[in-house]
Amino acid sequence: MLFKNSSIYVLAKIVPGVMAFVALSIYTHLLTPQEYGIYTLIFSAALFLHSALFNWLPVGMMRFWPGGTYSDKAFISTLGVLYFRLFVPIAIAGLLLFLFLGEGYYSQIAASFLLLAGFTVLMIGQQLQSAQMLPSRYALMTISYAISALSLGAAMAYFGYGPIGVILGTAMGMLIPAAILSAKSWALFDRSLYTPELTRKLLIYGTPLAASFFLDEVANLSDRYMLAWLVDEAEAGKYAVGYDLAGNTVMMIMNAINLAAYPMIVKLLDTKGKEAALEYFNTYVILLLSISIPAVVGLSLVGPGLVSLVIGDDYQPAVILVLPWVASAIFFMGLGAFYVHLPFQLGNKNGGIFKIGVYTALINLILNFWLIPKMGMLGAAVATLLSFMLSTALGVYYARGVFPLPFPAREVVKIVIAAVFMGLCLWVVKDYRGWLWLIGQMAIGLSSYGLATYLLNTGGIKQIVAARYA
Repeated sequence: MLFKNSSIYVLAKIVPGVMAFVALSIYTHLLTPQEYGIYTLIFSAALFLHSALFNWLPVGMMRFWPGGTYSDKAFISTLGVLYFRLFVPIAIAGLLLFLFLGEGYYSQIAASFLLLAGFTVLMIGQQLQSAQMLPSRYALMTISYAISALSLGAAMAYFGYGPIGVILGTAMGMLIPAAILSAKSWALFDRSLYTPELTRKLLIYGTPLAASFFLDEVANLSDRYMLAWLVDEAEAGKYAVGYDLAGNTVMMIMNAINLAAYPMIVKLLDTKGKEAALEYFNTYVILLLSISIPAVVGLSLVGPGLVSLVIGDDYQPAVILVLPWVASAIFFMGLGAFYVHLPFQLGNKNGGIFKIGVYTALINLILNFWLIPKMGMLGAAVATLLSFMLSTALGVYYARGVFPLPFPAREVVKIVIAAVFMGLCLWVVKDYRGWLWLIGQMAIGLSSYGLATYLLNTGGIKQIVAARYA
């Protein structure tokens, strides 16, 4: 079941990942680095706002929906009332900004708030499908969003509407498919079924977790703002392209596996107890690491060839410079979010994640202040990597007394050996350029890693293959 659902979620992430690669190629050819910098700063601001104001609702829903304590109608109705109450002050704030800021800011304010609405509708829609363990509907929503957001955003860029046009196109690309595909769930809404008890549970569980996610976003995205402030918007734009390129591969894979596994871990914990949940958790960890570690190695070695083919000339040197660093940083960010921080969620001790988030964000800000003036965007990448390495280490330390953290050491050693073997094979051909060479490099990487994994019998792969083809 884990492999099947993971495959669906990976598909749901692969298509948007491909669309994101295409978007990076289009935008880096149609937007200047300064324009891309404006685009990524507005995008990041909307993401910050969503994390700060709304994220406690979907993360709380993911924990309590599978338990069956509340009916679907009561859950949907409570969520609807809470979203409405949160949007009212946001609408008032938007009107005040329109009144007090100059006319030159109108388009940026409108684009930012529309994008915030897009994030909100899309993310709760996705989490509704995931919480109900409906990976096919999750995949349909995510793929539809990716295609429509790219189509509308690219059209706006092509016709000369610049970064604001791209934001508006992306926001509409989120809203339209998410609203249509979530309509069946929201049709259950009945204001009279609002449940204060569920609201308290969502607040108590979700607020510290959402606050920690917000702090992760501070560590994850603040480097762009600091580059824009300490250097310029063009530097932030170039750096963001490298970061997005890595995020659309490594984080995409890790997130897909987590989406498949986490609801089942919660269900097993609630219905069959800790031992069953830990057994499944152990299998999940092996799968998570066996895919994400070689992804980082492969992207670091093959990435420059990919960059030379899909990224605009003005961005290429900067992206190649930071790519290995940000790929490693994103791996540690995912390792924290999807592995070492899960015990806090499973043990309902989310204050620990918040504490780790505070330390991580502070260290990240301090390192950025120190390293960016000395090293520019490379300093931002190094600061992010060190911050998330610290976050992972703190997670391991604080999680010890909360919930057992499975660490299949023997399997991890096998994964590292296989990844090193793959890296050595890729090192021989890493400097060749062109589409045919890129396809060949990917084939070499996949085949060498697959061979090493099979020979080492990582995760019992020999028995799985034998059973499948028996």
